[in-house]
Amino acid sequence: MNWLVLSIISVVMLSVSNLLRRVLMKDEKSDVMAYSFVFQILCALLVGLFAFAYDFVAPPIREFPLNFALTGVLYAAGTMLLFKAYKTTEASRVTILTSSSALWVIITAIIFLGESFTLLKAVGVTLTLVGVILVSIKPKTGTLFSRGDLYALAGAAVYGVAFTNDAFILQSANALSYTSLAFFLPGLLILLIRPSLVKNLKLFLRPSVLLKMTTFSIFYSISAVTVYLAYQKGGDAAQLGSISQSVVVLTVLLAAIFLGERENLIKKSVAAMLATIGVLLLR
Repeated sequence: MNWLVLSIISVVMLSVSNLLRRVLMKDEKSDVMAYSFVFQILCALLVGLFAFAYDFVAPPIREFPLNFALTGVLYAAGTMLLFKAYKTTEASRVTILTSSSALWVIITAIIFLGESFTLLKAVGVTLTLVGVILVSIKPKTGTLFSRGDLYALAGAAVYGVAFTNDAFILQSANALSYTSLAFFLPGLLILLIRPSLVKNLKLFLRPSVLLKMTTFSIFYSISAVTVYLAYQKGGDAAQLGSISQSVVVLTVLLAAIFLGERENLIKKSVAAMLATIGVLLLR
């Protein structure tokens, strides 16, 4: 299987997982921390299996203890914020809003990694912001950003900072081995923050919930692993990054078909296209 096929599989898997997360969190009684914990641990196990199959290499925790601590904190916070966003907001909206994470990657990469800011990137920032604002405007009231939107934007900001932290660590670490740990550490931290969440884990013994959660985690894990395999098969970072942005448009379309998220579909589609083009220009 060549790198292009693997990258397309990654995009499809991530888009489907976005829909599944919305399905999981529609129930108002859903415990965000319990769902976040189970998601992180399941993905750690699934990605860990691939990492050991491809010769697991212990990540350099001793060399970069602060960065690994940040991995746990940032991904724990980002995961919980996104689960909250999906609980109150449509999957299509969340996906468009979280494209703003690229802005935070740019900002933190300039500050901490010494990367440059070009005119092309400035255009990309503008288009991404226009897309985010367009999808956030309420047609009847004209107001911006519901509570769910704010959760999505906050999650995007945290994930953007986390990505820059990842980029620093991956200069010295095996990508797949690090990814498995990057799922495990946030799960462990969430459990330490609220040990009482174990009382709610009995919910996942219900076949319907367990099936949905496992399916969601499998799709998300496959998306993460196939990106890594695509890179190994010869796809370069620019190519893979560009293809991955189609997840925004694909999620909007799939959400309209399978979740009935057809309200303001034209506006969402335009916003998705603007955000996608904007993020592509940022690379």
